[in-house]
Amino acid sequence: MDSISNLTEELKGKIRGLVKEVVMREHGHPSKQMIKEMPGRLTMACPYCGDSTKDVHAKRCNLYWDTLQFHCYNCSEHGDVYRLLRDHDLRLRDGDDSIKVIEYIKSRKTETKQIETMKHGIYVKANEAAISVSDFKKHFKAQPIEVGDYAWFYLKGRALHHKSDEFLYSPFGKNLWILNKTPDGKILGCQSRKLGKYKSRYLTYDMGKLYSEMDKDFPFEGDEVISINKISTLFNVMRIDMTRDVTLFEGPLDAMFMSNSMALATAGRSTTEIDEIPTTRYMFDNDETGKQKMIEKLKKGKSVFMWSKFLQDYKLNIYNDDIKDLNDLVLKCFELKSPALKNIGNYFTNSKLDALYL
Repeated sequence: MDSISNLTEELKGKIRGLVKEVVMREHGHPSKQMIKEMPGRLTMACPYCGDSTKDVHAKRCNLYWDTLQFHCYNCSEHGDVYRLLRDHDLRLRDGDDSIKVIEYIKSRKTETKQIETMKHGIYVKANEAAISVSDFKKHFKAQPIEVGDYAWFYLKGRALHHKSDEFLYSPFGKNLWILNKTPDGKILGCQSRKLGKYKSRYLTYDMGKLYSEMDKDFPFEGDEVISINKISTLFNVMRIDMTRDVTLFEGPLDAMFMSNSMALATAGRSTTEIDEIPTTRYMFDNDETGKQKMIEKLKKGKSVFMWSKFLQDYKLNIYNDDIKDLNDLVLKCFELKSPALKNIGNYFTNSKLDALYL
């Protein structure tokens, strides 16, 4: 069946009525039960997370007519309208309408990249608001890392000295800055760590925090604040190709060892919206927490890395306690002159039967 190119007003009206039924079921407050028609979209209080607990008028979930995808800027729940209705035990009552909606969703998914579906202009705004390197250096008294610097030796110890352009260093305080850059080199967000301090924690700066630290007026409000701050803590998000395999790591340093990869910067950050990108695969840390997270992804049909099988096949399992993440793996393979890393791409799986190999 040929996919339809446009939604009729009649069909949009039916969808609107069912969405209204969803929010009526999920919310008790009259303000939360209201949906608003905005240019190109419906806005509603999220039926998944309940939306704001402080403001009953907040509506952070949007359903976009051009793709029939919804996205919540509070909890990051993301999907299509068919799933939204199914999750709340509703469906279009006319079978032909259901087929038209499914075909419309399919046609728009093939015509539009998933990343375009999720950003809806927010990436453009984030790029425009990103901080220049010169402003960042001036405020944080940071400087590029040169060969022989204290920070350079730290990076060399992590086999990252060839990536020094991704960092800055503040000699006073010995702060290493890991930068989340835009394609044109501006700074979306960052992490910092004090070098030389035992078990120093990484501190995460989303864009809002950077603006606050630099005493600049943040040019966003409402739902956009949440969206911009989430984007700014997803390292490399603006410099990847979503049409190829995208590997997601727990930390930015790991992502620097694999092309076309992203990294989280905050523990426990929701990755629901990332699951909707069909090319995403996950390589979380080689520990119980990381493996449990990957098992959850595997149950959703996502591709994950088989740590146990990889280490065993290359006789690296005896170093399991030393290899907690990809950075550790790279260092150990270099030490042992192991060729294992050449075949790392062969150890991703989306089969639930491989859960034991994680």
